[in-house]
Order: sequence, then C-alpha cells, then structure tokens
Amino acid sequence: MSASGEGTPPGRRTGETAAWVSAITAVVGLLLAVFGVPLVGGSSVNRTIAGHAGAPHAPSSPTPPPAGTSAPGSPDATVAPDTAPSGPPQPSPPAMPKGWHRVGEPGLTVVFALPDGWTRKIRNGIQSNWTSPDGAHDMSVKRDTSYGATARAASAGQLAWYRDTAKSSMADVKAVSHITRQNGRDALWLEIDYHWAGQSEPRKRVEVFVAGRAGQVYQLLFDTAAHPEKLATQRRLFTTARAQLLIDMGAPS
Repeated sequence: MSASGEGTPPGRRTGETAAWVSAITAVVGLLLAVFGVPLVGGSSVNRTIAGHAGAPHAPSSPTPPPAGTSAPGSPDATVAPDTAPSGPPQPSPPAMPKGWHRVGEPGLTVVFALPDGWTRKIRNGIQSNWTSPDGAHDMSVKRDTSYGATARAASAGQLAWYRDTAKSSMADVKAVSHITRQNGRDALWLEIDYHWAGQSEPRKRVEVFVAGRAGQVYQLLFDTAAHPEKLATQRRLFTTARAQLLIDMGAPS
C-alpha cells in the first residue's frame, strides 16, 4: 500500500536543500578567490598581518665599551684592585731642535742639550760648565746638596753665595724669583741682575732649581751681558734647555 497525502516527499526536500547550500558555498568561494575580500583585521589575501602590534620593543643590546675600558657599573678587569698608581713620570722632552744635541754627564745623573759648537770649560763632581763659540753666553748644569735638598733652600743658599762678593766676584746682585715647574716637579726660577766686581757692564743670569729623587738639587743656568739682542738669545737658550733637561738619569730611587 502506498502512503497517502500530497506534496514533495521529505527525502526529496532534504536533497534539494543540500544541493542549494552546496551551490551557494561554491559561488561564495569563487568570489573570494577572484576579488580578494578582506579576511581578518584589515588583512587580505597576499597581505600580512602586523604581528605584536602595541607590544613594547625589546631593549636593544648596549653598545660595547671601547677596548681597554669597562662598561659602567662593571668591575675594571684591567687594573688590580690593590694596585696604587705611581707618581707622575718625568715628561719626555720634545724633539731636538735643529742645531742642538744632547750631552750626558753620568757622574751628575743628568742629560741636557746644547747648541752645536759649544765647548766645555769645567767638569767636576758637582757641575759641568760650557761656553758659546763667540764667548757671549755661558751655561752650567750643577747637582749637589750644598744648600739643602729642596729647590727653595738651594736657591736661597745659592743667592746668598752670589751676594758675597768676596766669594763670587758678583756685585750689586738683584734677584727676582718665580715658582715654576720643571721635569714634572715643583721648581724655582731666579732672574739675577748684577755686574762683575770692578766692571760696570750689566749682566743677566737665569737659573732654575729642581730637586731630584736622591736628595740632590739640580741647577741649570745661562749667563750673558745684559744687551737686548743677547738677552733675547738667552731667553731662547734657557727655554729650549729647560725643555730638554733630563734629571735622575741612573740615580738611585
């Protein structure tokens, strides 16, 4: 016996519905493939999504410190913690000027510079004296403890000796002292105006005193007649010789 009633059987209606759904899905897929309709968050096919938007940036690696230094806050690996810095070394002299040369006096533990052509007049246990080719300028380097172990004491004692005309043959001595630096140390510089006893020609002596390591005081001086051109030459000689002076060369520490 057949079933009664009109209309489409339920199985047929279900099949038709499924067919329509499949057709619609196919059409939508075709449209997406052709026109690239956005999918997620403003992104579309062939377009990437920005990742980690709004996330804080990771801190960049700190710039490494220059070679031989340490980063701030880190221990210095180049200096031992119990190493104390030594005193300032004796400055190296500048390049030797043209027409000058170095002279070493091992007995005085000193090296100094002179213009070419100068000749030695005296050398003994405490001093080395030289004169220029024309005899217009004299130079002396001295090292001893006759008047004390400091630049101030030595300069005061030397000046007192100059003022004793019977000993020095110097008369009407007038001196001006300047505190200065020599070989990286405190020093004293004297400018002395005088004339030889029995003569009227004025003369000028410039002299620097600096104490060495072993208790001796080094003296470097230039002496000439007080004529303008000779005084200008003396200033140049004194400045260059001071810059080239090396003391404590081989002296005991």
